[in-house]
Amino acid sequence: MKESDRAGFGNLLKNSTLPQNVRVTISGAYPSQESAQRILGTVVFFMRLYGTQLDLRGVDSIAIADDYHQTIAKLDRGFKAPALVPSNDAFGTGYAMAVPVLRDGAVKTSIVLRSELAWALDDPDHEMYSRAMHLLAHEAAHAHDNEVLRRTLPEFGKPSGKDSSDEYLLSTAHISWMEYIASRLSAQWGIRTYCGELEPRLCDMLSSAKEKADESLHGYRFHRNQKLVEGEIRNIFGKILIRSSYLVGHIHGIGKTVAEMAPQYCNLINEQTWFSPTFQRYESTLVEMHSTYGSWTSADVFRPLVGTCEALLSAGGMRYLEEFRDEKLGSHLDRIQAKT
Repeated sequence: MKESDRAGFGNLLKNSTLPQNVRVTISGAYPSQESAQRILGTVVFFMRLYGTQLDLRGVDSIAIADDYHQTIAKLDRGFKAPALVPSNDAFGTGYAMAVPVLRDGAVKTSIVLRSELAWALDDPDHEMYSRAMHLLAHEAAHAHDNEVLRRTLPEFGKPSGKDSSDEYLLSTAHISWMEYIASRLSAQWGIRTYCGELEPRLCDMLSSAKEKADESLHGYRFHRNQKLVEGEIRNIFGKILIRSSYLVGHIHGIGKTVAEMAPQYCNLINEQTWFSPTFQRYESTLVEMHSTYGSWTSADVFRPLVGTCEALLSAGGMRYLEEFRDEKLGSHLDRIQAKT
């Protein structure tokens, strides 16, 4: 975007929540230092623009890199964690990521994006210009959500070091919420074809989920490897809720319904009698969470969504057995019973 085009936003940008001293870096092959600085300025401009409607006070840094994979893998997160890997599956290849980091004991956000995305933002005639705006807005919305959680639930989301069934359910619920709220908040900058692109991928995932789960449970009868079947079924059904969150959040963000914007997926959901009640519970739970968003006082707000994740696993063939009550999160779920 040309400097002359940005001039009209001057007064608006004065209200941006993006910190004036946010750390910004750019690396890679550029024709000149001038072009690199121009592209960097374009990305910061859009982030400041999003900051007029999102709370971006918690953005710690913005990095643009040719070597996106390496930059993410080497990012200092402020705590020990496995190296991050960009998404690359049937839903697409990752172009940007909002990474929660710990800085002085508080959760902040580092945003990393591929150089290709930054180039597209710099050229309104680029075929990916609108998509790039949407992608960056989605990551900015993640930063907003991190800041809301930092303010309302300051201990939530910090690494716990635990690896148990209840942690998995809470993690799946949290990720589903994260993608829902980021998609809902960024929908105003969304591309028109978004729902049409997501719908067939979600249909493929849902239509094959039960068959894949049944195959996994059948295999359990022979190998008796509980951790293996648990991981397989978690992956199958957890992804359905998480990926659906992108679509549902976007649709709610534009004030529409799933039936209106994704009729094929809606029909398929209704046909899958094992999944339909869980999806209805999932969508209504997200709406209820959103109604109190920003004023949460306890991690218990995630409990209904955790229950929804558990219900989906049970519908898919894996049932958690409650052993005792946990003071913070309700059920502590340590044992798995695979239905065979």
